[in-house]
Amino acid sequence: MTIRLIISALFILAGLHIIITALIGNFRLNYVLNRMQIGATADTMGAILMLIGIIIKTGFSIITLKLVIMVVFFWIASPVASHYLARTEVIANEKILDECEVVKK
Repeated sequence: MTIRLIISALFILAGLHIIITALIGNFRLNYVLNRMQIGATADTMGAILMLIGIIIKTGFSIITLKLVIMVVFFWIASPVASHYLARTEVIANEKILDECEVVKK
């Protein structure tokens, strides 16, 4: 085994561990905004770690450039999408003040 294979396997396993831990922890949370925050954070971090592991495994080529673009896309798009979903929940839920504290402008 080469050192590159070991390092890439560690990154992939770390990303998988984060996603599985968040999946299990998501069932323990009661409120949708808490679940959304955990899901967005773990999804972004887990996917980025797994993609970095694949980047290390493939070496430097045109595939690496495509994977780096995917990392940047995940890094930007996932938190933005989760933010808009959370804002929609705050606007649409009539009982939001009973369930959590919402800071209004």
